[in-house]
Amino acid sequence: MNSSESISNPESVTSPGQVSGVRSWIFGGLTLAVSGLFLWTWFRPWWVAYIEELQQNGVVIYPHAMVINGTLRDYPQWIAGAEMPTWFFPLMWVFMGIMFLALLLSLFFTEEGFAVGRLNVSVASALIGFTGLSYIIYVVVFLIVVAMRAPQFNGVPLQGNVFISVNPHTESYVITSLQVGYWLACAVGPLLVALALLRNKIIGKS
Repeated sequence: MNSSESISNPESVTSPGQVSGVRSWIFGGLTLAVSGLFLWTWFRPWWVAYIEELQQNGVVIYPHAMVINGTLRDYPQWIAGAEMPTWFFPLMWVFMGIMFLALLLSLFFTEEGFAVGRLNVSVASALIGFTGLSYIIYVVVFLIVVAMRAPQFNGVPLQGNVFISVNPHTESYVITSLQVGYWLACAVGPLLVALALLRNKIIGKS
């Protein structure tokens, strides 16, 4: 009796469309969560040079800017070679804007797709995958650039410590390190690529 009532009652049956809708919301939530992590890493320091004598971070590099502490600016001989080209960081903001726009568009282009040979690719997957691959490339390039530029800053390493003695009155240990923001950024790109590859499975499409 109970089983026949449940069959005859349409409200007790979950339609495939409802399941697909829930899965789409889950995928959208995952995309937003990783996008939030992406934004968080973008505004966190990725590399610092700590000046023991000054008891503060002398140089802090974000993915979009390099900040030289006000006190350290009084010692220009310590920061010789630390400058970046004036066009570099504005270009990084453009890069970030393109990536974030791609993530936003992926939330709206949920049904559109295109063919690559015999493979059907959704626009959402392509946008998310593009962003993930782009961030992976940026994270790798950042590491290479800092590894090449840091030694020009009085021979400091990418990670470690060095004693800088510009003159008897200007000397200190300098401790350099990659920050939590950088290591989490290393995870953002692969997470986005994984979301792009698993999108159809998550939302229940074959």
